[in-house]
Amino acid sequence: MKRTGRWSGLFRSACGQFTIEASLTMPLILVVTVSLLFVALFWYNQTSLLQAAALSAERAAYAWDNSGKDLQTGEVDAGSNDGLYWRLTNDNLSNLFSFLLPTGAVKVTLPVSGPIPTGSSPTAKLTKSAAWFPPSWRGELQYENGGLLRKIGVDLQRPFTSPASTSRLWNKTSVDADAHAYVTDPMETIRLTDLARTFLAEIKGRIKPREALQSLVEPKTAVKEPVKITNHEQAANYLRTLVGGTKEKVQVSPGTKREIDAFDARGIAHQAYYTFNEKNLREVQMPKDIELLWQGTQVQGVVWHFFKLSKQDKVKLSQGLKQQLERSGIVVILHE
Repeated sequence: MKRTGRWSGLFRSACGQFTIEASLTMPLILVVTVSLLFVALFWYNQTSLLQAAALSAERAAYAWDNSGKDLQTGEVDAGSNDGLYWRLTNDNLSNLFSFLLPTGAVKVTLPVSGPIPTGSSPTAKLTKSAAWFPPSWRGELQYENGGLLRKIGVDLQRPFTSPASTSRLWNKTSVDADAHAYVTDPMETIRLTDLARTFLAEIKGRIKPREALQSLVEPKTAVKEPVKITNHEQAANYLRTLVGGTKEKVQVSPGTKREIDAFDARGIAHQAYYTFNEKNLREVQMPKDIELLWQGTQVQGVVWHFFKLSKQDKVKLSQGLKQQLERSGIVVILHE
């Protein structure tokens, strides 16, 4: 009974309790603390590498339109440019047809060795950006030209030193990061926008879809040769058959009208002249057609057709009047 009581007192004693608990919990606390430190270091390296990849992609995209730009400041020397047509001839445009041709993105592998190539090619631009990375880093830079969307991608790997046990546990000996940036071209965007704005304003309302279809219709009546013209009415009928036009009257000014012998579907006014007086043509008829051409709304063009008299071999039209008509934008056709 006494022996049993002695052992019972030993188990109930609190002596050495702190030492036993410390020997059990301290290693666990130490392992957790060291592990957290390594996790923090790992994520620090990961985020710093991601920041480097994103910064490199953004700088390369910003300086893509001019290979002479400084990647850090964007500074460029006066007169330094890649030419007017570099987007067509030196921007990996063949990548657009990668579904047909065995072409792909332009790639540069890290680390870069040898001298940095000069020029405005995509390879030279990527190599210029890759030269900023330390030799111990691995990865690649690539450029894809998708037409409207042009993308620069940066994929980096950096060694991460850790204990062998941690490396086996995580199966990681390096940190990886990738980033991409799209090439923006504000100057070219402004030029294209201005071109589209001014071009559409010029062609708007010039011809309607229905009129465009009518202009493609062949004349219903074929002209039978030879045609003998003996008066103005026959000449006008011949023109209407030839161009598929109709006789029309248009308002030139509030007090002036112009009678058109043959007005075709394209808005061209054809005038027939069999017998004529050059003074009347200069002072009366020509000013009306010049005014219509200047307005550009009712008539899109004017053609004067001169027919020879039945008793003559050629049209008697002075060279001076012909040149004056052509300088005014009126087309002259002689039917002889």
